Amino acid sequence: MRKVFISTIILNPISQITYESMDMDLGGKRFLLPISYLLDGNLDEGDDVLIITGIQQSDRPKANYELLEKELMGILEKHKAHATFVKIAEPDVNSSEREKNDSLTFSEFFRDIADNIQDGDKIYADMSYGLKCYTLAMFISLCYAVKACRDVEISNMIYADLYHGQEKDTKEKVVDIVDITALFHINTIISDARPGQKKDMDRFLKFLIG
Repeated sequence: MRKVFISTIILNPISQITYESMDMDLGGKRFLLPISYLLDGNLDEGDDVLIITGIQQSDRPKANYELLEKELMGILEKHKAHATFVKIAEPDVNSSEREKNDSLTFSEFFRDIADNIQDGDKIYADMSYGLKCYTLAMFISLCYAVKACRDVEISNMIYADLYHGQEKDTKEKVVDIVDITALFHINTIISDARPGQKKDMDRFLKFLIG
């Protein structure tokens, strides 16, 4: 079973961030972006994984990706693992490629993600950063893969949410990494619902969620 790690790169400058989580054990480690926690926590020695990253084609995201790739390479080396890196270009719709800010662009991103997923893949997805349409397209591509491929598993899906409270006496931003894997599986269940089943589904979801 191949392990696949999927994310889109952050658009803003990478700043000093403290990542914490109520759902995951981060082991006290400090990484630049959430996808690094997924990679570090799920690699075994000798793994040969696929790392897919959506990258907006402007200077800042490209620079951010270089920093991320360096961090990911360090994690791979520590675990004595290997990876194939796939970069999916996202048009810079804020400047020179504004004409591509249309529905086709996001549909093509959906297709590009789906094209890289195959039977038996075990997927780890970070839905935190990038334009929301790309995040939605990524989510839909994973829903499609689970339905259309054999034995594809969404092992972990996360979202990093900026914490605005005052508990930390620090100038660094505090970001909580939330495990949203259950939401993906709930979506898989409800996608099979048929007209007239809502009352039964409501009871089932109340039992499932509480």
